[in-house]
Amino acid sequence: MDKVDKIHQAHEFGKFAEEIASQYYLRNGYVILERNWRLRKTEIDLIAQKDDLIVIAEVKARSGEDEEALSAVTTDKRKRMIKAADFYLKSLPGLYNYRFDIITMTGNIEKYQLDVYEDAFLAADIF
Repeated sequence: MDKVDKIHQAHEFGKFAEEIASQYYLRNGYVILERNWRLRKTEIDLIAQKDDLIVIAEVKARSGEDEEALSAVTTDKRKRMIKAADFYLKSLPGLYNYRFDIITMTGNIEKYQLDVYEDAFLAADIF
């Protein structure tokens, strides 16, 4: 498999992971408000809502068992997510509680492990 095929395969696995993460939230009573919402250079993979709670979710997929998906959400990425989420939340009518989740998927499309880290980080801990 050449480099282009590996990049394409990783992209497809990432999209698959986002779809499985969306299904996880839907099964748990959430409504998906946004997928791949962008603010300038920052993308938020999923924004979901259940009652007065907004979830800002980052989805990370890794095909190798030795690859740590959770650590791929760096402090810099978390800062950008917080700033984008602040902009998004201020655009909504009313006030909402919110949390930041990280969802990781390791493996491949046929066999994977999904882990959900609710309240993975707090804005106060980053800034």
